[in-house]
Parts: sequence; structure tokens; C-alpha cells
Amino acid sequence: MDIEDILPSRDIAFELLKKKKVPYHVRKHSIKVAEKALEIVESIKSVKLNNDLVEIGSLLHDIGRSKTHGFNHALIGGKILKEMGYPSELARICETHILGGLDKVDAKSVGLPEKNYLPNTLEEKIICLADKMMAGTKEVTIEERFNKWFSKYGRTDILVKAKKRIDAIQKEIEDLQ
Repeated sequence: MDIEDILPSRDIAFELLKKKKVPYHVRKHSIKVAEKALEIVESIKSVKLNNDLVEIGSLLHDIGRSKTHGFNHALIGGKILKEMGYPSELARICETHILGGLDKVDAKSVGLPEKNYLPNTLEEKIICLADKMMAGTKEVTIEERFNKWFSKYGRTDILVKAKKRIDAIQKEIEDLQ
């Protein structure tokens, strides 16, 4: 059985977000992230990507915001999807999209279990990047996104590392275009 056979359809993903009571503005954000992620996928010709996983993963990446808007929304989202029987690849997208991914040290510092939450697959990286390029439903540059966070929270170690990770992801993806 292919992963496409066990991924929810776009319509089911929308219904799931509504059923779980993900706030409307978060659902709108997720649609924009999916559009941006698919735009990135379309620009990559040198490797084969799982477009369905990118689209559905983007739509569901913030499903954990049905319970909290803290860092642990990523783990909660992964848990929701696992409990529903969806593929681990979909759950990992939830777990690895926050900031530029979190290493063990960063995870522990924000109160998450001490493990790596770094995006590994291109699909995970594309969704992580597309998420950072959307401030709500407005497209922004990575510089704009991080400058806003730096002015709000300061140039913390975790944000500086996240910016470096996102810059590396962006370069990796640009090199495939």
C-alpha cells in the first residue's frame, strides 16, 4: 500500500481541522502554507517529491493548535494524527515544522521531550520553510519573519539557530531548482 492510499484527501483534511476545532485563522494560514509549499514543489525539477504528502502535511501541520499554541502544539498534532491511524510521515511533519526544527537541546529548553525534531525529508523541509514564509495568510521573507521574532523575543540562541537552519533549508531547496 502506498502512502497516498492512507493519506486523507484534501476535503477530509479540511473536515478534520474543523472537527478538531482548529481556529479559523489557523485553518486559513494552513491553506496558504499548502499553496506556498506546492509552489515550491513545482519549482523543483531535479528530484521526485510526494506532492500529496506536501499538500496534506501542510494543511494538517498545525492541527495541534486545536489544543494549544505553545511549542508542544507540534507534538500534540503528531499525536492526534498517529492516534487516527495516519502515517508516521504525516505526524513527523507536525513534529518538525516549529521554528527551523529543534535539536535535543532546544527541545529541552522549551519544555519538550529531549529528542531531535529536525526536518529530514525534503517534504518536511519544504513545509517547514513554507510555514516560515507565511505570517498568518501574508507571505513574508525569511528575513522579515525572523526580524519580527528577534524584535519581539530578542536574538535568543534558539531563534538564531532556527534562522541558520531555515537559511540552510532554503539554500538546499534553491539548489534543487
